[in-house]
Amino acid sequence: MIRGSCLCGANVLELDAPAGPVTACHCTQCRKYSGHHAASLDVDRDAVRWVKQGHIKEFQHPSGARRMFCACCGTKLWFEGADGWFSLEAGVLDAPTGGQMAGHIFVANKGDYYTISDSLPQEAYL
Repeated sequence: MIRGSCLCGANVLELDAPAGPVTACHCTQCRKYSGHHAASLDVDRDAVRWVKQGHIKEFQHPSGARRMFCACCGTKLWFEGADGWFSLEAGVLDAPTGGQMAGHIFVANKGDYYTISDSLPQEAYL
């Protein structure tokens, strides 16, 4: 079992399975939201068991994408695409996760202040 939480502890979650592949997203939304690229994992929404949920706020982008975060401490929690795609922010998970970085998406939008220096797959757009 993997546990995760926000910085202040108002939100605590559990997953029964290892995290699996983690994707780095370099899109403009993720860069602005995280301060750099974001790292997330696609999981079935029903696989996330919330032990505690508190202070959750939502930002809805004009595209219909929704980002959830803790309004108390600012921790990013999850992303929902307009099409229902759900991804959990990898940073909320406590180690060990069983996850492994698998690739990069939206690299055409990455910041100009860094270089992707690993040999993982890169997609200009998803």
